[in-house]
Amino acid sequence: MINEYAKNASVVRARAIFGKRLKAENYSDLVTKKTVNEAAEYLKKNTHFGETLSNVDTAGIHRGHLESMLRRAYFDRYVKLCQFENIGREPFYNYLLIRFEIDELLKAILYLNSRHDDDYIESMDTYFIKQARFDMIALARSRNFEDMLKVIRHTPYYDALKKVKPEEDGTVNYTKCEVKLETYYTKWLLTTVEKNFSGRSGEALKKLINVQTDLTNIMNVYRMKKFFGADPETIQEYILPFRGRISKYRQSELFEAPTPEDFIRLLSDTIYGKQMGSLDENMDSEQFERDLIRLRCNLAKRSLMFSENAAVSLYSLMYLSEVEVNNVIYIIEGIRYKKSPKYIENLIVVH
Repeated sequence: MINEYAKNASVVRARAIFGKRLKAENYSDLVTKKTVNEAAEYLKKNTHFGETLSNVDTAGIHRGHLESMLRRAYFDRYVKLCQFENIGREPFYNYLLIRFEIDELLKAILYLNSRHDDDYIESMDTYFIKQARFDMIALARSRNFEDMLKVIRHTPYYDALKKVKPEEDGTVNYTKCEVKLETYYTKWLLTTVEKNFSGRSGEALKKLINVQTDLTNIMNVYRMKKFFGADPETIQEYILPFRGRISKYRQSELFEAPTPEDFIRLLSDTIYGKQMGSLDENMDSEQFERDLIRLRCNLAKRSLMFSENAAVSLYSLMYLSEVEVNNVIYIIEGIRYKKSPKYIENLIVVH
């Protein structure tokens, strides 16, 4: 077991790292940059990403390389936090490794379905190769779903995906794969917390996981209603089979809402809707999704500021760090495609 001193030190460290996050003024400065190179130079000189970019010639950096380095910085932060005071010896702290593995599998499925499987190796996060529990190079060489299953045969992901049947053209249902992998991940999280944490620490972690699950389901149900007009039976097949802080009755109401507008109206009367504040039946889907992310950020920030538990602190910090990296990548993509500062600002969630 990790001693209390190590855990307390990790809580303090997590809060200190969060204090160095990008602020609203940093984002305001970034969106005005005219080129990716200017954005990279700003990140190097004015933000905590400077450590990652210290030896990089920003004048010649490619967009893809910059985005890969930002994701690498996110992963390195996680590794260093786990190594700090050796807290990573506890099983729960493997959660982000599992998250990364699942993300790589889903990325590989997208490339297989698009018939651009040769391009997967170019998009691969190479810094993760030694960490993954499956051979990422062999994954990149997969030419069909059967090849992919062979690569992950010795992992829990095989059991999650083995019953998925490819279509006649060889493609596989991406959303079905995503739900099966996310279901495995959520079960692993809850089981690991149950086995390794008790009392207030366990309850706090389960609350974070439940919020994550609820908001994932809310977003997915909204998308299915908004873009596919899905009925309740179809929706039931494509959501995570868990409930957090939404009652079974309320969840059924949301699934059965006939329109996206009805869905938002019903959601506004839930524990989450009441915290979102700006819900509007006529809001566009992008704003709705950003508001959900903002809500989860607010809850994660509150947990980080008030919890004395190292696992809660790290879990909250890493979610906030993920949103930050995504914000910067949205800005880089916006600059690349010559979007206006106002357009880019609407893509990001400041916390």
